[in-house]
Amino acid sequence: MAEFETDLTETLVRGIIQEMDAGQPKYYYVAFGEERTDPSRLFMAQFAGHIPPTRGISSAFNKRNGQLVETAHARTGVIIQIIRFKKIDAETVDVLVQFPNQPVGENRFVYRMSCQAGKWSIQRHLPLVLNF
Repeated sequence: MAEFETDLTETLVRGIIQEMDAGQPKYYYVAFGEERTDPSRLFMAQFAGHIPPTRGISSAFNKRNGQLVETAHARTGVIIQIIRFKKIDAETVDVLVQFPNQPVGENRFVYRMSCQAGKWSIQRHLPLVLNF
């Protein structure tokens, strides 16, 4: 999973959380690939103390009603699933991201990431309408 654990991915996850956070105390769970692989502890250490709390997918479980609940505190949360990358050029990458908590057909987005002076940023995101 090393290809996922980059500065680009950290910037993307932080940006998504900032976009989604409406001041509601919730948890965010990060997963990699189609199989929802857990990020390494080293990667997740970058989010230590982050508000709202951000954890690897393995710290949560599914309840019968489909909600994801954090095991230690029984708080519901949102999955940010980074599925794959598509390099456009040396400084531009499209990233397919899925939010499994959302209805099918409305839960996959392509985030365009750009690197300027060694720093990644989100340029835009669009719903996935074609194959990625």
